[in-house]
Amino acid sequence: MASTPADPDVAGLTARWADIVFQEEATAFLPVEGDGTEEGGGEVEESWGVVGRFLTRKLVRLEFMSQVLASVWQPVSGVEATEVEPGRFLFVFHHVTDMERVLNEGPWSFDNSTLVCKQVPNGVMPVDVVLDTVDLWVQLHGLPNGYSSSRILEQIGNFLGTFVKYDDHFDNAP
Repeated sequence: MASTPADPDVAGLTARWADIVFQEEATAFLPVEGDGTEEGGGEVEESWGVVGRFLTRKLVRLEFMSQVLASVWQPVSGVEATEVEPGRFLFVFHHVTDMERVLNEGPWSFDNSTLVCKQVPNGVMPVDVVLDTVDLWVQLHGLPNGYSSSRILEQIGNFLGTFVKYDDHFDNAP
C-alpha cells in the first residue's frame, strides 16, 4: 500500500528532512598499499584474473566447462572460475605463469566454441573488459624464396590482422 503526502507520518518525515544539506567531503578515499598481510595476520594471496566468453549461442555450464579447461590448462597453482554475468566468465589464477600460459598458448575452445579472453587490468571490472579479438595461428604454404624472413612475415600478419609473433622453429624452412 502506497503512502500519500496526507499521511501524517510521511508529512512529518518530509518536514523533518527537508533542510538536510550534504556537504562535499574535503578528502577522497584513497586505498593504502598494505604490508602484505591482511587484518588478522594472514598473508594476502596474489592472484591474476582473466575474463572470457565463448563464441556460441549455446548455454555454457560453468561447472563442466571449468573442469574441462582446468584439465587442459593444468595450472600448477590452480584456477577458479566464476560467471560474472551471463556468458562471461572470470578465471582466477594463483600463479602468473599459469595465467601467461593460458593467454599466450591459445586459442582455446570448449565444446567446439572459441574462448575469447583477456587479462583483467588492475582497477578494471571484469564486465568492462572488451572481448572482441582472438589471436590465431596462421600457417602459410608455398611462399616464394625470400618471403620467409621475420620482416616479411610480420608484414603478412599485419595484412591479415594484427601481427603478434611468428614461430621461429621454421626460420630455415624452404
